[in-house]
Amino acid sequence: MLSRVNNSLMYLIHVMLLLYAAAVFADDFSVPKLVYLIEDDDKLIASNIKFNRFDEIKLEAKETVSAHAVGNAVIVIVTNKRIIAYSVYTASWRTRNIEADEEVESINAEDYSALVVTSKRFLSFNGKNGVWAETQRSKIFR
Repeated sequence: MLSRVNNSLMYLIHVMLLLYAAAVFADDFSVPKLVYLIEDDDKLIASNIKFNRFDEIKLEAKETVSAHAVGNAVIVIVTNKRIIAYSVYTASWRTRNIEADEEVESINAEDYSALVVTSKRFLSFNGKNGVWAETQRSKIFR
């Protein structure tokens, strides 16, 4: 009887240790909230919590924001002229021009990455190094 209790107790301790390790492991890979977007008249401001600073980018003449998404460490903004991303880790803005007859279909930001899908391209932004990657979409013939 005593050995069964000991075995059950050991099993319970192992389960509790595994649950604790899983929780700690998950926290190591989560990205805390490090950036906020402020829209102020003709400029966009990133509130960078990691480096305790504000970084701004001015909108061009007749440029208007049509959509934005904010992750925990990255911002992505679509205007009528360009796609703008901000990285907390590099504390900098990076832009891509919108091509003629190109329409933005979706915009997403999560943790330190962003994805923009347009009618012509897929664009991803790596907020760890502040670099855009893009590829052309395949033509679909119907």
